[in-house]
Amino acid sequence: MASLPLIVGYGGINAAGRSIFDLGYNRILFEKIGLLEQQEVLTSLGHLMGTSDQETIINKTLMREIDQDFFQLNNFRNPILPSSAGGQLPSGFNPADTYNARQHPRSLAMTVFGVSDALKSLGMPWEEIIQRVPREKIGCISGCAVAQADKYGMGGMFQSALSGSRVTSKHMAMSLGEMSADFAHAYVLGSMGITGNFVGACATFQYNLKVGISMIQSGEALICVVGAAESGIVPEIYEAFAATKGLAEDSNLMALQERLGEDSSTPNYRKICRPFGENIGMSLGESAQFVVLMADELAIELGLEIHGAALSSHIHADGFKKSISGPGAGNYLTMGKALKQVQQYFGQDALNKTFVHAHGTSTPQNRESESHIISSLAKAMKIRALPVTAIKSYLGHSLAAAGGDQMINALGSWNHLKIPGITTTPALAENVSSDNVNYLLDHLEFEQGAFDFAILNAKGFGGNNGTALVASPQKTLNLLQVKYSKKELQKYEQANAGIKAALALEKKMILEGSTKSRYLFGEGVLDGMVDFEFNDQAIINKKTGEKFSLEATLPYKEFL
Repeated sequence: MASLPLIVGYGGINAAGRSIFDLGYNRILFEKIGLLEQQEVLTSLGHLMGTSDQETIINKTLMREIDQDFFQLNNFRNPILPSSAGGQLPSGFNPADTYNARQHPRSLAMTVFGVSDALKSLGMPWEEIIQRVPREKIGCISGCAVAQADKYGMGGMFQSALSGSRVTSKHMAMSLGEMSADFAHAYVLGSMGITGNFVGACATFQYNLKVGISMIQSGEALICVVGAAESGIVPEIYEAFAATKGLAEDSNLMALQERLGEDSSTPNYRKICRPFGENIGMSLGESAQFVVLMADELAIELGLEIHGAALSSHIHADGFKKSISGPGAGNYLTMGKALKQVQQYFGQDALNKTFVHAHGTSTPQNRESESHIISSLAKAMKIRALPVTAIKSYLGHSLAAAGGDQMINALGSWNHLKIPGITTTPALAENVSSDNVNYLLDHLEFEQGAFDFAILNAKGFGGNNGTALVASPQKTLNLLQVKYSKKELQKYEQANAGIKAALALEKKMILEGSTKSRYLFGEGVLDGMVDFEFNDQAIINKKTGEKFSLEATLPYKEFL
């Protein structure tokens, strides 16, 4: 029986704050959660931002006006841009301050912080796990879609001469698209399995998830950390999106507010992103998000938390295109296959227990094209009213990491029984297809077991379409009952009790102010010329006795 890729941990950082323990998710739903949860959100953000003032914490998180000194701190110039809005990380928080960073691009510092939190969310020391799992069976797939484009990455490499500076020895390496995975392996995980970044524009997280799922299913990996990290808040990226006419600009926002009868004296940046409503374009954000996928056998043995299962991620190109940036046909296939998978393997009723995180960029083109995709397929599949939300309304478009934002919020919904609604959109636009679809323009509270599946949709430049299918924790446990006996699951529950206790202590430390990232620079470095012994079965670390097996399975062995 193939291994089921279980989600046993997650961590990250975006405009809402830390993803661990659903702190960022709860910031989005702040007005709808209890006083204790509100205090946890404020406490966590306060430690990141260096303030205890509630008004500052609320105003300087989520989609908002970018801090005036942001470009000056992270780039070579502080330009006048057509938009001042963005999904900036909580103001005052610099991920590079959480470890001994040395001129690291912002998205790579975000990676170190996010992967560190993902490991904390496991409830078991990482050192213990890598003692029990061969390091060549632990992978990490992560990266950016555009670039590490600030002054410490590609921006600095290309602009150094113009700024009177010089290219450093770090600029080239830290510009590479897969460097997020490289940093995770080298300085956080110490792993030696699959690495890289499956770039797919705005669908990059879904692309990387497909690789992680395949590695777990095939047995090539027992653990795969899947993610993406990107800060699109860079002058040149803003200017490039403005040139495509896809960026929401301040002047257009003011005109929209006036047209809709809203206060138009100042731009309302909180509501600049309005998926499926009368809208004017996308807004950029920054995010680094990571999920820890693990083979079910190992997760059951260790007793780790089961947050769900990553069942599939479908990818299709658009075929021939007129415009490289325009919508195309491929997303009909990816969405259709995800929905058909639910129907074919779990039954027609399961389709009515499914909700969708739409790509929802807030462009007029997207609202028309994506709504037609969702509505047409919902009608074809005979779904009564498919619930659809769009998390970019709170966070902006984090490019490669956008699918990670969707994933983290879907997991949060199952933990807290609320789906964040598109509250920035007062009403659907006239050209939005709505048959058989329930666009959630307000938060949706639901009962335990009401939703078994989430679909995470992405439409990227160039015809990069990715749609992932994720199962809820409860549904995942039901699937595991097919494979494991009651006795085996009881043993798992006993082991899980210890994990829950460890996680409670970890959460206490975070709420008491722990923001330190795991960063092991120069520790445990292997020198194959000095440290290795060799035979025809394995490579052996002479210092520790650790063995790296050379056995591999040829997929075409039947021909031999």
